[in-house]
Amino acid sequence: MSKFVLEVEEEYDFHLIGISCHNKDYRLCWELNNVLNLDLTRVEDYIIDEAHYSFYEYIDDANYLEHYFFANRGSGGFLIPEQKKVDYFLLSKGNISDDLTNEFICKINSVSVVLTSFKIDPNLLKSKQNLLF
Repeated sequence: MSKFVLEVEEEYDFHLIGISCHNKDYRLCWELNNVLNLDLTRVEDYIIDEAHYSFYEYIDDANYLEHYFFANRGSGGFLIPEQKKVDYFLLSKGNISDDLTNEFICKINSVSVVLTSFKIDPNLLKSKQNLLF
């Protein structure tokens, strides 16, 4: 009898923005809600390998968009160890364009508590599987 092996290739079809900021997650989230016109709300922590990371979400049903804001540092160290200078991530899924992502980056950089923000290609990350939730 022949043996079949199922290989699943995960798709990383989302936009990822890395944010460096020394403020607490709730303070930065409040700023992002104001400047990006979002309504990110705190939900249960993102748990991976028993490590907890603060997690916020906003589902925009009208525009078929999902936005997730979460910490890179948690109880178990870094979620994405190769991005140690990044404190938080803003992940956007759905019908989002590069222009909107670039607009988000400009607006995030205008926030006084943000040191910098930049686009990250998730396909180039070694621990990109940690971003699948």
